Amino acid sequence: MVLNNFKILTFLIFIINISFLVNASQLKGTHFDRIITIVLGNSNYEESMKDPYLLYLANQGMLLSNYHGVWHPSQPNYIAMIRASKSGVLTDFNQDVEGASLPDLLEEKGISWKAYMENYPGNGFSESHSDDKLYVRKHNPFISMNQIRTNSSRYIYIVNADRLKKDIEDGTVPQYVFYSPNMVNSGHDTDLSYAIITFDESSKYLDSLTNYNHIYTVLIGPNVLKSMKHEDNGWYSHYSFVPTIEQNWNLSALGTGDDAESTPFDNEK
Repeated sequence: MVLNNFKILTFLIFIINISFLVNASQLKGTHFDRIITIVLGNSNYEESMKDPYLLYLANQGMLLSNYHGVWHPSQPNYIAMIRASKSGVLTDFNQDVEGASLPDLLEEKGISWKAYMENYPGNGFSESHSDDKLYVRKHNPFISMNQIRTNSSRYIYIVNADRLKKDIEDGTVPQYVFYSPNMVNSGHDTDLSYAIITFDESSKYLDSLTNYNHIYTVLIGPNVLKSMKHEDNGWYSHYSFVPTIEQNWNLSALGTGDDAESTPFDNEK
């Protein structure tokens, strides 16, 4: 699978009609130059595949049909996507995590990043939820990282999702984008017909051992769309994000311990 310039969605789904140019000064990747991850909430694979729009997207890109969340409830899955580990986070209660995360590796190589959060109050806000309760901290793994939350020069890259439109207009969309819809638009407090794009965990706590936390994930991008194949049934999980990105930009390794399940997406399929 050739992934050059692909936009990635996991449980995610990406709006594929938007094309972002990568500035010549930005670091070129082996397989892609920009990655955009959009995470929706709480739907198992079977439910997702019954949704007409998600099925349409699966047919447009590369469906990762054997992709899994790593825990229940939500928060550990978000942590896993930027740490390749749950890092001791097993609940949705506020928990601060020590150590490096994916943004640290990106910054070492001068790769820009930003987390766009719907209804996020801004300014390093670290409470459990906004006043309107549409934004929740458990869906924002970056604010749980001590090295980001306590540093004003770094938490400025966690922004309200309204900023994305301006960044697109200004041509300043970073190379690594993480987008979390609010509790309504993610489908978490509504249903799949309302959801914008993808998911963090299965809605089923008691999955079988073989289908544990089986969730919908799709890769979409120019070269993926050209592929004659639309499914990769290799075993992946949220732990796969970090090694995929490390490999693409030749980053340092986090070495956070869940290596057995940290299988990067196969770029040869």
